[in-house]
Amino acid sequence: MTTDPLTKILSSAEAVLFDFDGPICSVFDGYPASQITRELLELARQLRGELEPALEQASSPHDLLLAAAGDPELAQQLEVGLQKAELMAIETARPTPGAAESIAACTSSGRLVAIVSNNYSEAVTAYLARAGLSEGVAHVEGRNPTDPTLMKPNPHLIERATRALGIDPNSCVFIGDQTTDIEAGRASGLSTIGYANKPGKMEALRAAGANAVLTTMLALAEAIA
Repeated sequence: MTTDPLTKILSSAEAVLFDFDGPICSVFDGYPASQITRELLELARQLRGELEPALEQASSPHDLLLAAAGDPELAQQLEVGLQKAELMAIETARPTPGAAESIAACTSSGRLVAIVSNNYSEAVTAYLARAGLSEGVAHVEGRNPTDPTLMKPNPHLIERATRALGIDPNSCVFIGDQTTDIEAGRASGLSTIGYANKPGKMEALRAAGANAVLTTMLALAEAIA
């Protein structure tokens, strides 16, 4: 009987759900999120003039969407702008070492794979096609373009993905590199694996309740194999 947390979690998993930005690729490697945030803020100023402090203080594109949620018309304009930016960003996204191997290990072992992301679903799909990963992914669940409050840590996207796969959440594992991923996975009833790809993340992911934490995606592929 194995005592390794990662192997134990995966042994009973019928499906593995991956966050996109981090576990699969570095989406904004060539088109930084900070630059996109500045560009979206400029768009918001053109549309609204002086902005609310919550908008001005947004530190990421997704934070900006959330800050604009109370202004549906502005939020929709920012959503369209972010969709265009993400489609550009994935053209220079940097593949995460071990991501392709992890997806291949899942499929070869009979496990279903889904991507659950706060990113635009069409950008995710386009990246998977470009990287030759589409065949290994059974479902892609991106953010709801009409309601940014449904992004993780809200469990909505994960719950939609497990329903689409037709698998009980208790038989699924979710891997992500943010505490919001772990929170969303736990709220959905999934086991969670944290991907600590930067210093300080291991402690934060463990504190958020991750059942296991790894520092390389190759470790996931090896545990599945």
